[in-house]
Parts: sequence; structure tokens; C-alpha cells
Amino acid sequence: MARDLMLTSDEYMALMRLIGSERESEGSALALSQDTEAKPKRRRSKSARSSDKKLSKAFKMANDRYRLKNGQLRKGRSQSDIAKLAQKLRKKM
Repeated sequence: MARDLMLTSDEYMALMRLIGSERESEGSALALSQDTEAKPKRRRSKSARSSDKKLSKAFKMANDRYRLKNGQLRKGRSQSDIAKLAQKLRKKM
């Protein structure tokens, strides 16, 4: 009777492979189910959208002012300067 409960090494390895593959399939099924249950995005407010549009336009203006024709920054200017100018221009819009 004790012999019935003993597994050979081949049977043991086959059983472990089966358990491992079952875990992998459960994990992938779990990942798929989480993707399908994603919450819908919240709609942004009208003021936030308009602010984004203004900031986008302001960044284009600031980049035009602080960059050379080949795209490099003017001497003594940094991306920080561009961002600060863009915020300032957005306020004036």
C-alpha cells in the first residue's frame, strides 16, 4: 500500500511541470481579466483642457524665442528657462 503513494522521479518531475504550467496559465488569465475591468478615464474639465491648449501654444512660442534655427538652445538658456517663459506666456493668454 505504501508503494502506491510513492512516485518515481520521472512521475514527480512530470507532476511538477504540470503544476508549474497551471500556475502560469492562471497568472496570464488573471492579467487578462484585470485589463478588461479597467476603470473608464475621468473626463477632464473644460478649464483644464483649455489650459493645456494654451500651455502647448505657449511652449511653441517660448521654444521659437529661445532656440536657434538649427534647434539648439541659445547661449545661456536652458529648458528650465523655456518652461518658465511658457508658464508666463500662458498666464497672459
